[in-house]
Amino acid sequence: MQKIGHMIYKIGFGTVRILSLLLVGILTLCSLLWGYYAEDMTTQESIAHREPILLHLAGLAVLLFLLFLALKLCRPTGRRRSFLLAVTLGWICLWGLFLVFGGRSIPAADSASVYSIAQALAFGHTEVIHPTDSYLSYYPQQVGLVAYYEIIIRLWNLLPVPFSAHYILQCVNVGMACAIVYFQYKTICLLSHDNDRAAVCYLFLSMLNAPLLFYTSFVYGEIPSFAFLSGGLYLLLRYFLAQDLSATGHRLALAGSLLLLVLGVALRKNSLIVIIAAVIVVLWECLRARKTSLLLYALLLTLSSAAILPAISRSYENRAGNVLSSGVPAISYVAMGMQVSSRGNGWYNGFNFNTYEESHLDTAVTAQKSRDAIQTSLSAFRADPGFALRFYEGKFLSQWTDGSYFCRQATLAHGDARWGIVEALYTGGLAAFFIHYCNIYQLLVYGGSLTCLLALRHRRKMEAYVPAAGMPFYLGMIAVLGGFLFHMVWEANSRYIFPYFLLLLPYAASGLENFFKIIQNAKDNRKNYEKPV
Repeated sequence: MQKIGHMIYKIGFGTVRILSLLLVGILTLCSLLWGYYAEDMTTQESIAHREPILLHLAGLAVLLFLLFLALKLCRPTGRRRSFLLAVTLGWICLWGLFLVFGGRSIPAADSASVYSIAQALAFGHTEVIHPTDSYLSYYPQQVGLVAYYEIIIRLWNLLPVPFSAHYILQCVNVGMACAIVYFQYKTICLLSHDNDRAAVCYLFLSMLNAPLLFYTSFVYGEIPSFAFLSGGLYLLLRYFLAQDLSATGHRLALAGSLLLLVLGVALRKNSLIVIIAAVIVVLWECLRARKTSLLLYALLLTLSSAAILPAISRSYENRAGNVLSSGVPAISYVAMGMQVSSRGNGWYNGFNFNTYEESHLDTAVTAQKSRDAIQTSLSAFRADPGFALRFYEGKFLSQWTDGSYFCRQATLAHGDARWGIVEALYTGGLAAFFIHYCNIYQLLVYGGSLTCLLALRHRRKMEAYVPAAGMPFYLGMIAVLGGFLFHMVWEANSRYIFPYFLLLLPYAASGLENFFKIIQNAKDNRKNYEKPV
């Protein structure tokens, strides 16, 4: 029986390694050749562009040169590395606050709806909890984000400050972005066995992450949710990989991980993909190590993640003395993901909202209409396989090769006049530069991740460069694989891919550090070879 379990573990581990390498290899190649981004910020249509390969390779060379220069000059150890972390967090705070107050972005569309409901509840207006006449009647999965915002707005209202409440939510996002960097920094330290250069590579990538800075102005769930997820993933990996934990420390790591991961789901339901990845890794390790504590953790994580949003909804319903509808059914998003949209294949075209409204907010009727729409799309795909191939090719590229990850469109709306240099990044002369920079940065992250996985694939030949890695090392990559599969079926948007891009950063840092070591060793070997005897 033990041999069978070991064989299953080995097959699963090998499958994850091959699929991860294949996906990241395709992403790297596609990022080099194509870019999907909007030229017109009014229509926000995502258009395919053949990238200027030589320009992007030159930009990539510049970034690599700067990184290698930093590695040569910094030589970080102990306190110096902590100082670099503090500098990175300070840099993110500085630019994040600059974009918050210089960009003057305000909540719009879904973001505005969630924000206004949270404001109303903070002032005691519970009529926004309604089965038909409320945004939550359509999208009850946003109730966790509403609760999070309500708590912050209530605290904000206690202060005699003239700024609108959305500014404090954006400032909290800046702090959450710092939390993301901190937890991922601690994660790369775990994954690389406290390798100084790998940590510096991660901090370098964090300082260059323009979409992360722009999304601090986005009053929605991406940044706070991923902050909780990154903390939860770090504590889970600490349980698996840390050598200095006591029995109590192991239990606290699992408890803290459980709490943070569930909070991540509460703020963004699509975070369930990361939860599934965590459960897969935990069960796989349970198969290998036969620890009942891991089985209990997986069960609690599954049940808590499934129950958190219904529990919050029930608390609001009790408070308001009213109920919320079950909302737009999930299958409507699948149907919409198989339709052409002006913004891109499978992107939002209003089908889910309009169908639910036309069905008088009847979930069962909407689900049936969505199934009919899916059959219509499948018939069109069967009648013209070439069209189906082009459709899903465009859907894939429009999500995964947009280096800006929709950050400009998501934060486009503004109240007071933007500062000139910030407006230039949205619609002015700096917009093209910003787009190309983001695509070059994306190529650096994809390429670094590919280098990491290739090194792990040939670990026996490269033991000097790569630490031993088991299934927990691939936790983030399993989530990326899940995100790829999910969003090829679900509604498309490059904004939805941004959390998975963040999950790749520790792998990219490890890969860039491996690349640096290979080059450094090649130079040393050449010097030794040319040295006169």
